[in-house]
Amino acid sequence: MENFYRYDNNIYAFALLVILLFVVITKKDIFDYSRKLFYRMIVFNMVILVVEILAWAFDGINTSGAIVANYIFNVLLILMEPTMAAQWVTYVDYKIHGSRDRLRKRLYYLQPTIFAGILLVINIVYPVAFSLDEQNVYHRGEWLWLSLLFVFGMILYTVILAVKNRKELSDKMILFIAFFALLPVLISFIQLFVYGLILTWAVVALGVVFAYYLIEIAGNSEDHLTGLFSRKKMEEILTGKVEENETFSVIMIDLEYFKKINDQYGHKQGDEVLQQLSKVLLRAYKEEFYVTRIGGDEFLLISKQATRLNIEEYRDRLLREIKQSKNPLLLEIGISFGAKTFDSSMAYTEDSILDEVDRLMYEDKSKNKNYKRRRTD
Repeated sequence: MENFYRYDNNIYAFALLVILLFVVITKKDIFDYSRKLFYRMIVFNMVILVVEILAWAFDGINTSGAIVANYIFNVLLILMEPTMAAQWVTYVDYKIHGSRDRLRKRLYYLQPTIFAGILLVINIVYPVAFSLDEQNVYHRGEWLWLSLLFVFGMILYTVILAVKNRKELSDKMILFIAFFALLPVLISFIQLFVYGLILTWAVVALGVVFAYYLIEIAGNSEDHLTGLFSRKKMEEILTGKVEENETFSVIMIDLEYFKKINDQYGHKQGDEVLQQLSKVLLRAYKEEFYVTRIGGDEFLLISKQATRLNIEEYRDRLLREIKQSKNPLLLEIGISFGAKTFDSSMAYTEDSILDEVDRLMYEDKSKNKNYKRRRTD
């Protein structure tokens, strides 16, 4: 029971991350590289919490097996601490720049891990990172603070990166990045002077949970009017598909006669039409597509998996849902579609995909294949 109270923060934090991991997996919420990076952070944080518990559990137990275990788990902990920091910097960098090539050039910010590895190699001959005494009790090495300083520098770099690119982020996100960076650093400094205090990684776990909500869920991912994915999130999803060289389908939807509704009934009614249509789009497509609003009265659907694209089937499905809607103004609008499947054999980019479905949508518009025409057939 005494050990439980010593490790209880880590145990509760681990349970919290298990719940978060369950939510992410059951929601099938790992749809772009940003989410994949975040998923890895969750799993890695869980592993660190367990390793830290095990490192302390064997400390002071003077048997041959416990000595080996204590040494191994402390080596892992020293390597994993800078690696977790590198994952956070990588995640923030990608949220800002959206470039995997940029991350590769920066070695995914693993320089602190490399430095820690060098310290541990030296530690084999001279205990610069840590040592175990005759009673198998852990002692910090005289150079370990250099590794920690390297880690703190990388974490603080995320704040500089966020402030420097503040136009790409909301004020709320910048404040959270600063908070996420500074609080673990402060607690780590306290742990340097309070031997036996186990708190840093539990605090990081709590930060990861808040980061998921504030950055991935409530950040720039949601369109404020409709609740659909925002244009920024659409770009992230599309970038992830392109970088993974996946086969997927894209549908661009444009509303006909929407300006007439705004002019005749006012913008408040126009907003209600957009909100109602968004609910219709979710009912019709959310199982197969990520539904996004890219601006004004234009929407973009990106398939979650490779799918057979039958444009008339998808059009008819939407028209049926519109007919069942309780808002009579929805019956006044028309729908134009532009759709295409992109596979790995095509040399496509995010811009070329959007240009192509936009072109197809305008072709459909010119042929007048929309709901208004179908009502009169």
